[in-house]
Parts: sequence; structure tokens; C-alpha cells
Amino acid sequence: MLYTIFLYQSESGLLLFDKSFQDISSGKMELFSSFFSALKAFIGEMIIEGSTELKNISLGDYTVLITSIDEVRADLVVIGDKEDSKAINKLVPRLIKEILKHTNVFLEWQGKREDFEILDQPISEIILSHKKLLGDKSLIEHQDLILKSMWAHKKDLSAQQIKDLTHERQILMKRLENLINLPKKLEIAENLLEISEKLKDDQNFMKHQEEIKVIKDEIRDTKIKLNYYLEKIKITINQAVNQLGNKPLNEGDYKDVYLNLYSFSNKLKNMTDSNSWEEYRNNAQIFINKDEVELGEISQAISKTLKMSDNVEDYIN
Repeated sequence: MLYTIFLYQSESGLLLFDKSFQDISSGKMELFSSFFSALKAFIGEMIIEGSTELKNISLGDYTVLITSIDEVRADLVVIGDKEDSKAINKLVPRLIKEILKHTNVFLEWQGKREDFEILDQPISEIILSHKKLLGDKSLIEHQDLILKSMWAHKKDLSAQQIKDLTHERQILMKRLENLINLPKKLEIAENLLEISEKLKDDQNFMKHQEEIKVIKDEIRDTKIKLNYYLEKIKITINQAVNQLGNKPLNEGDYKDVYLNLYSFSNKLKNMTDSNSWEEYRNNAQIFINKDEVELGEISQAISKTLKMSDNVEDYIN
């Protein structure tokens, strides 16, 4: 089976174009994004270190076929099963012929990967016309073996480097245990993933990859809820003010304002290092304790709530 096709800029190892023919759902692609990023980076390194001749890199049961295309200063990379190497080799000239039809895109490239989307349809048609190279498998089925094979091509670290990285990992894992700030947790998990890659530790690499997916999902879910509570805050505070009429401020009905503002502050607490969430918590307390505070405090709380930004990112950044 043929799994994926990459095009890299020869001089820089920069990825220009990629097309996957694997059976991967969007959810799984997101989960294994770190793995695919590591794979792309590894191949990019091989491109920079490589030569101009046709070459194969073995990754367990898979083969990475790299062909230099001097006319466009790029390298074509095809990953497939070893048993299909001959069929893939026969396909490469057709792919190169199609690529050379767009030489100007490569030679006049200004840095936008979107420029290479013109290759998507013709390359797909070439691959899809060879049904024997298509299937329902994926590289993620043997992720650990591929990682080990990739790292076998890299230089070993010194004993001191291993000791330093192991120590750094222990510190980061301890920090991760006590954190509630989701963006910070994501940053640390990504650092741990990078350390695992340097240490060639496939088990921890896969573990941290899953952690990153979980944290990203939490961040996405938290932002959705922050948006929801923010919208409800705006609606309920306006309703409360409009219903006041000539009544004193402490006779207003702020119950729904309190509930949404309190929930908003709770979620915001997990998304920022600042203490800004406490301001919204304090305002919520003023609304629920309206009979015990000065009218001036209620007035200030209403004013601050009405002036709250509609953009959730303003509270996080």
C-alpha cells in the first residue's frame, strides 16, 4: 500500500506539499498529529543530509522512497509498504512528470504552501488509478515501530545529555501534576513530547501525544463554554437593567447574571495566569449579595459587566 506523498524543498528541508492516502478519521489524525509531525521533520532532516540520487530509507515494514527533482529543486517522498516498493518505483516517473508541469510554482514560490494545492488533484488521480496501492491501513497501526526505526537513524546522545534531559523531564512532570492552567499544561506536555523524542523514548512519546490531545480538547471545550457564559452574561445584565425601571439598584433581579458570571470566572481560572478571573468572581458576589453592599458597588459592578469584551481571547491572552 502507498500511505502518503510529500514534497520537500531540497535546500531547506521545508515541507511544500503532502497528500495522505491512509484510512484515518479526522479525530485520529488530530490525536496522532505529533507522530506525523515527527515523521515529516525526520524526513526533512534526511533530505538536507541526503544526496541527489534515488534512495530508500527503511522504517520497519515500510519504505521511504526519496527522489530528487533537480529541475524544481525539490524532493519527492513516497511512503509505502516494503512489499509494494517495485510498484511505487514504477509510479514515481508519472508523479515527477506531473510535478514538472508546474515548474514555475516551485521556482517562483513566495512561501505560501497553498500555491502547491494545484498538485492535489492530478497527484490524487495518478494514485487512485493504481488501486493495488490503495487500502484501509494506516501508519499509526505500528507507530512505535516507526518511531524506533526513525530514531535509529539519529545519533545517540551522550550520557550527560541523557541525564540532563531525564532530570528536566522529572521536573516538568512534577509541575504538570499541580497545574490547572490549561495553556501552561499544553506547553509542558509539548516540552515533554520533545524530550521523549530526543531520548528516543517511544512509549512516553505516545503517552504525551495522547495527553496533548486531551488538553487541546479541554481548551477547545472551555473556550466554547466561556463563549456561552459570556453571551448569557450580556443578555442577563441587559435584562436586569431594563427591568429596573425607577427601582433602586439593590432591588434588581441579578440571579441569572450571578450564575453566568460565576461560571465564567470558574472556567477562566483554568485559562489564564492572571488574577483577572477574580474580578468577575467578585462582581458575581456583589450581585448575589446586593442587599449587603453599597449602591455604588452595585453600580460599578453593572458598569464593568456591561463593558465586558465580547471576544473570549481578550480574557485569555
